[in-house]
Formats: sequence, C-alpha cells, structure tokens
Amino acid sequence: MPAQTRPAALRDPQGRVLDYLRLAVTDRCNLRCRYCMPADGIALVDHDDVLRFEEMERLCRLLVTRGVRKIRITGGEPLVRRGVVDFMARLGALPGSPEILLTTNGVLLRGRLDDLRLAGVRRINLSLDSLDPATFETIARRDVLADVLPLLDEIPAAGLGLKVNVVVLPGVNDHELPDFVELTRDRDLTVRFIEPMPFDGTGLLAGRSIDGDGILEILNSRVHLERAVGDPRGVDEIYAVEGWRGRVGLIRGHSRTFCATCSRLRIDAQGALRTCLYGAARVSLRTLIRTGATDDELIAAIGAAVAGRFDDGHAAARDRDDPAHQSMASIGG
Repeated sequence: MPAQTRPAALRDPQGRVLDYLRLAVTDRCNLRCRYCMPADGIALVDHDDVLRFEEMERLCRLLVTRGVRKIRITGGEPLVRRGVVDFMARLGALPGSPEILLTTNGVLLRGRLDDLRLAGVRRINLSLDSLDPATFETIARRDVLADVLPLLDEIPAAGLGLKVNVVVLPGVNDHELPDFVELTRDRDLTVRFIEPMPFDGTGLLAGRSIDGDGILEILNSRVHLERAVGDPRGVDEIYAVEGWRGRVGLIRGHSRTFCATCSRLRIDAQGALRTCLYGAARVSLRTLIRTGATDDELIAAIGAAVAGRFDDGHAAARDRDDPAHQSMASIGG
C-alpha cells in the first residue's frame, strides 16, 4: 500500500511558508494600556460570538496538519479566560506536538507557572513597559506592577523561557531603556523593544513616535550592543552586551522591515483569520464552522486567504477599506 502523501504546507504567493499561528482566545483584558485601547476600554465581543475552545482546537488541529509548528496563545489577556491552561495542554498534545507559547501581561500569572509548564508551555512573552510603578500606571492605567516584577525571576526558575516585550513610548518610558537592558546582565532572558504601532483602537499613533534606529541610538548611548545571531525568520533583530547572560531584541513593528520572512497567521477571538497584522480580516472561520463547514472546506478557505497574501504590511494596509486599525486586544496581541 503506498505511503500517504503529507499535505502541502501553507505557502503564500511570495513563497513564504506560514507555520506560526497567533491565536487570540479573548478580547478581554485587565489592563488599559494606552497604546492598545482607550481609557474606558473597547466595545467587547458578545460571549456567543467568541470561538469556543473546541472550535479553536479543531482549527489548530487542521493547521497543524498543514505544517503549523508553533501556536502562540494571545488576547486581550489570555489568562482572564477560564480553562485556558487546560486548553493549551490539549493543543500541545495534538499530533505533531506543536510548540505552545503564551503572551501575557503577567498580572494573573504568579502561582500558575508550574501548571503552565506541565501543560506543555515552553516560553512566555511578558508584556512589561516600565519598571517604575508610577510610569507603569501611566501606561497601563492600573497600579499592578508589584504583581508582575517578581516574574522576571520566577518564570526562568520554573523552567520556562522568557522574553520581555517593551513598547517604546517617547517621553513616557524611553528613559528606562538602559534599565531594561540591565536585566540581561545576569538573567537568561531576552528584552525586546518594539516600535509603537497604530493599534489603540483609533488607527493613530498617539503622542510622539520613534523608529528602530531611534531606539538603538538611545541604547547605544548607554551600553555597547553587538549584533547577535537570531532566528532568520524571526521578527526581531538580536543584540547582546558582551559578557552578559541575556540578549536584546528590536522589533520594527511599524517600519515593517521583516515582512519578507514573516511566517505568521492570526486568528482573533471571533474566528477572523488575518494573514497580516496590518491587513483586513480575510475570512470568518467561526461563520464557516457554525454553518457546518467540513474540514476540507475550512482548509480551502484558509488556503484561499493565504493565496491572497500581500507582499508586505504596507501593501496590506493600503488594501483596507477602513483605514482605522482596531485595538490590538481585538485583533490579538
């Protein structure tokens, strides 16, 4: 009997293989970060319109058969959704054993690290934009930094990889950049500085902006960074201070210089599939599932969306009917 032919990987018109899924499990969040949403929050999706875990698991199972090897759970804040740790364990047990990762603001994380490790989570991306309580509250509009700072040591101690994501806001937290780099002196972690992007729900870059070169200029005025080897398909440029244990990353999220190697798909909490952060949703997978679509029909719809993927995020943004971008909490962080 002939061996079964393995289904082809998802490949866009530019030849990029899409093997990394960012899956938002909720649009709810316990912070109100000013670069993500207005002070009074965003219009939340009705619970009935959010994908059920079994629907998400079905989609992930199908995507894993088409070569997806990494699934990042995002939100909103994913840990506000009840049952999410068990859900991640089920994803990790899928055939092919995809790598399961988590992005979180950390407020609900303490005391759950062992459960996450046992569920198969390998690495955590911790969103942390200030090490100073007053500045943190200015950005997040919540006074909870004391709940998060211990995680810088507790996450590695639990055997989990750690990346710290810092959105750089000129005049607000840019003076802290060298303090964040100092975290890499003795800790096995990566601190990544991110250009601000227009995903606060208005489609605008609030306040002053800064690009990757400006971020590097600030950093190099205080420390000497050397370019280091990173994932060739990663979104971050990797640097390090000689002799220090950790590393520093730079994500040019607004400049969009990494599009040529981008391997990401996004599914938001409502089941809308995006092939680019800056582009419009391409298909409602929730609608297809709830109207009885077969697995083959779901795969066909995903393949059609991938076949229409643009060269880069600039082209994807120009194609949008609505120039205003949603909140990052709605899209999936």
